[in-house]
Amino acid sequence: MSLFERIIPYFLSKEQIIKTDLVPMHEIEEIYCFSNTAIGDTLFNTPVFRSLKDNFPNKRIIAILNPTNYALFSNNKDIDEILLYSGKTKHFFQTLKMLKAKKPKLILLLHSNDPQATSMAVLSGAKYVIKIPNYSNKFNHWHTNNPTKPVDMRHGIFNRLKQLKYLGIKETNPKMYLPLKNEAKDKIDKYLEYTNKKLIGFQIGASTLSRMWFKENWIELGKKLLKKYPDINIVLTGAPNEIKMTKEVKIGINDKRVLNLAGRFNIESAAALIGRLNLLITSDTGPLHIAIALKTPTIGFFVVAHHSGSNACYDQNIHLYIQKDKTCTPCIGKNCKFAECMLQIKVDLVLDKVQEIWEKNI
Repeated sequence: MSLFERIIPYFLSKEQIIKTDLVPMHEIEEIYCFSNTAIGDTLFNTPVFRSLKDNFPNKRIIAILNPTNYALFSNNKDIDEILLYSGKTKHFFQTLKMLKAKKPKLILLLHSNDPQATSMAVLSGAKYVIKIPNYSNKFNHWHTNNPTKPVDMRHGIFNRLKQLKYLGIKETNPKMYLPLKNEAKDKIDKYLEYTNKKLIGFQIGASTLSRMWFKENWIELGKKLLKKYPDINIVLTGAPNEIKMTKEVKIGINDKRVLNLAGRFNIESAAALIGRLNLLITSDTGPLHIAIALKTPTIGFFVVAHHSGSNACYDQNIHLYIQKDKTCTPCIGKNCKFAECMLQIKVDLVLDKVQEIWEKNI
């Protein structure tokens, strides 16, 4: 247990949170939403932002987002203001000071890590702090809602929407959305104007090794796809720190129809690139959720996680998946250095999925 975790309960013990099943929304002028983790987690919250604005058009929606990805959501008209918080303890007091000055009354902890999230919400002076699920959260004493368990085999979006019932809103449309700026889309259109081929994206990297397919498999898949579909380009997507991997795959496929665009664009244009693809093949990682939000067909790989929790919960005819069981007991997840379980996903199985989605939707 860190020093922060040991001392913060002392300060929280002096604060009072109102316990209720229904927040008196007539008293609320601003709704603060913590969503300062990964891209996919914030995309899961876009249905909440939309529902809040639809139901409370005269209230200000203020989102606390991560500095590394907030730009993706800067064109979201359902968000009136964006505040930044890295989620790290070293930025805690600086962000708390900023938040406290705004005197929030209601905070939804849509996706943020404790002990920092609950502590900041309570110490900011908010009287209503909602977090679902929170059953095993040792800070749930300071949540407005009672301890609530997650629902197994249920998509993460529905946990976020469940918070809305405390505001008098029934669960609504779960579709994610990502309105990008025209400049980002125009940049990609201009870059790709020389090709009239169909585009199949490979997202090779992922947040952890445990979710990554092996380089040799990507190379074999690329060669077979280019042989089967002569009218395609393969587009290698990814962040700047994934360029080494994508370069190795491009060299391995050894075909001029492979475009290595990893790290080439800023985060908004990188998302626009995914929006221009005809298909994205990817592990369970941020670009998968960007593709789903932009209605780009996908084939997702799932082993460590289950597809029911993070693959599309709608438009499932264009968002296919391959699910395999974990091979190690216990699974060490993020600490894994060799994802043996990903070896279960065979190249020919992916090819079958490509053919299925290609013939039906492309």
